[in-house]
Amino acid sequence: MHDESYTTLKTFVFTSRSLSDCRVLVVDDERSSCLLISTILEGVVNCECLHHSENVFALCEQDPPDLIILDINMPGKNGIDLCHELKSQRSTAQCAIIFITGSSDAETQDKCWNAGANDFIKKPVVASTLIHRVKNQLQSQLRLELLSELTFKDQLTELYNRYYLMTEIPTLIKRIAREKASIGVIMLDIDFFKGFNDQYGHIAGDKCLHQVAKAMQQQLLRPQDAIIRYGGEEFAVILPFTDDDGCRHVGRKLLKAVANLNIVNATSQLNVVTVSAGYYVDHPDQNARIEDMIDQADQALYRAKQSGRACLQGPLPD
Repeated sequence: MHDESYTTLKTFVFTSRSLSDCRVLVVDDERSSCLLISTILEGVVNCECLHHSENVFALCEQDPPDLIILDINMPGKNGIDLCHELKSQRSTAQCAIIFITGSSDAETQDKCWNAGANDFIKKPVVASTLIHRVKNQLQSQLRLELLSELTFKDQLTELYNRYYLMTEIPTLIKRIAREKASIGVIMLDIDFFKGFNDQYGHIAGDKCLHQVAKAMQQQLLRPQDAIIRYGGEEFAVILPFTDDDGCRHVGRKLLKAVANLNIVNATSQLNVVTVSAGYYVDHPDQNARIEDMIDQADQALYRAKQSGRACLQGPLPD
């Protein structure tokens, strides 16, 4: 029974994307060219066509593709200018770009590379060449995604890990400081987790951690919010651009989501798995440190533990 549970749990970890999950956007004013390219790539990737360059940014802002195929010569904004703009936008800066061009002279090649292109294909398009070059670009991206996942993700819970917290969040804090905004930090700890492990075993403990992590992750609705496995059964939640009311609201949602799992814990006074939480909201300056914010939220978490657990505490009044 335990071995089966462990096998099931392990399948949750690192389910990376495949080529068939990738989205390719083709931008070409000639409908016949778009149709040709999308037909060639059918069954390899998910392909979408746009015939007007002015629609690209609205679409990419909403749902950035993994790769963009651009015709170099289009009326209005040409492919080179469009590529420059795409590479300057936050949502598409990392997106691979392949040019379709009727000329492959040195000047044209220089323009493509200088604009930030990853590759280019000369017309007339050869199907096998297009497929191989699209695959090469997307496979490189998928490898980078997996490497990032292995670097920044906790294998058991699939949440961000402490390394992510300490290397990526400081940059976010500086941005929040520049915008004179606030950031909320919530520290959470599973109540009576040592007793749970002793009572039900470490396999059940691992499964419990995964279920709790997933339930809490589902409560974070904004893409900029992050939940981190801080260590053991302790978690940190980072809420950019969030005030006290917002932080309290999210904290209560997290507590409720975990309690609603109804995971039996006979070592708890409530007979189910619960979490305690403490929060802190800061208006950071450029010298603010995530460690100090965590320390403040941790002190509030300690007060929650002292108050009977399964509750949320904030900072003490001044």
